[in-house]
Amino acid sequence: MSLTEPHTRPGPADLAGAWTLEPSASSVEFTGRHFLLLPVTGSMPVRSGAAELDGEGRLGHLDVALDAAGFTTGNPRRDDAVRGPAFLDTQHHPLLRFAGETLATGEPWTVSGLLSVKGRAVPLVLTVDEVVPEGARTVVRASATVDRHACGVSAMRAMVGPRLRLRVTAVFVRA
Repeated sequence: MSLTEPHTRPGPADLAGAWTLEPSASSVEFTGRHFLLLPVTGSMPVRSGAAELDGEGRLGHLDVALDAAGFTTGNPRRDDAVRGPAFLDTQHHPLLRFAGETLATGEPWTVSGLLSVKGRAVPLVLTVDEVVPEGARTVVRASATVDRHACGVSAMRAMVGPRLRLRVTAVFVRA
């Protein structure tokens, strides 16, 4: 159900309750720029997650953990560098976390919260692009732009662009 089709969109009451994220069915993909021109795409595995919404559409909680050590672009040398201390420092910070704080069910739906990278929490707003109920599970597709410098990941400013475009597919099952 695309959120651009209001007559098919589930309402807050339809989504009320406790949900558990299915990590193996969920994904976070990103696109950044190398030398500020060339697109670089990659992904990071989802480790865990849970959410709870009340019947009014208020977010009780949303917590998602990503496995930073699983960062991959398909280029082993680049991936090792990004996992290293100059970028994600996965030895000391193995997880990235998103803690959702509010759900706005206007047009478009948005989830505001804090993204924690290397111990630094920065505001992040996800635009909910699609919500697809499938019985006891619901697929949510969302997108956002992250400023890596705000997250404390500022190495190689001249070679790596400051913004990453995120595409999230989150599959939740009723808890």
